[in-house]
Amino acid sequence: MRLKLLVDLAEQELDKAQLTLKQLSTNRDMTAQQIEDLKSYRQDYMARLTASGTMLPIQLSTTQAFINRLNQAIEGQQKQLESQQTLCEQAREQWLEKRVRLQAMQKLYQKVEKQVVYAENRVEQKMLDDLAAQNFRR
Repeated sequence: MRLKLLVDLAEQELDKAQLTLKQLSTNRDMTAQQIEDLKSYRQDYMARLTASGTMLPIQLSTTQAFINRLNQAIEGQQKQLESQQTLCEQAREQWLEKRVRLQAMQKLYQKVEKQVVYAENRVEQKMLDDLAAQNFRR
């Protein structure tokens, strides 16, 4: 039956959408963890600098440049995280749409199946009634 094929295809689309959502969520979570790791490293680095005491001007310049690079890396990761969050939201919306579509198709399929069974039962009952009527006439 064609409707069953459409239901199967909708299930496959839902599975693909779910896999895409899972992959995007994993990427987003990894990026968020990288941001936390960078922030933690920056904090530890700053704490070590504070504990070490005085620095030469060249060390101060190098240290400041390194901290600036860390800050840039954190900002870059945060922008990437925002982008990934948007992609996750879009993928989730697509997944929800596909799920609703599948549920509607399954409901329609079940309704059609009930109608087919009902029609088959009516035909069978009519045949049995006709047979009984023929046997009664004899």
